[in-house]
Amino acid sequence: MATACAALLLTLGGTYAYFSASAVSKPGQITAGNLSVEVDERDPSGASGFVGLRGAAPGGQWPASDSESYTLVITNTGSLSALIDSIDVVITSGRQPDLSEALEIRYSFAGGRHGPDWSQGSGWVDLVPGPILDLLPRRPAPIQPGESCALHFQLRWPNRASEYDNLFQGAETEFMFDVSLGQA
Repeated sequence: MATACAALLLTLGGTYAYFSASAVSKPGQITAGNLSVEVDERDPSGASGFVGLRGAAPGGQWPASDSESYTLVITNTGSLSALIDSIDVVITSGRQPDLSEALEIRYSFAGGRHGPDWSQGSGWVDLVPGPILDLLPRRPAPIQPGESCALHFQLRWPNRASEYDNLFQGAETEFMFDVSLGQA
């Protein structure tokens, strides 16, 4: 009886081995996404280029019309949705007196190619180095890959006491925007 059971077990074990199978899948590929940003400054006509003002004087506003603005176009050139982590103003001139001390700036943020809405902007603030997102009433929405948004801005030189304004005759300033994206 024991011999018959052993023979039966060997037969089943061998039969089991004949019915087993295996396969190997083809290799998969995983590619990491990336964050990449491109910025372009545009004048009120829409032409690319730096903000350039000659002959600035107290009482002036640039551009003069509230319907126009200088624009910083921020484009997500990466493959992932992105949030704007920060936009900082950086004053790059070091000569004194620095005209930035006499100027004010205001910001309006718009998705896509919409124009400025100053009622939803920062209001007039001093042109000083530092973050500007905190000056806006709300944070910008995520920017999808290949999409753009626009930071509109205007400059002005408010009339102050002539003794103060006279200090800035012939003065200059330079500033730029530093934009940082994070994953949405």
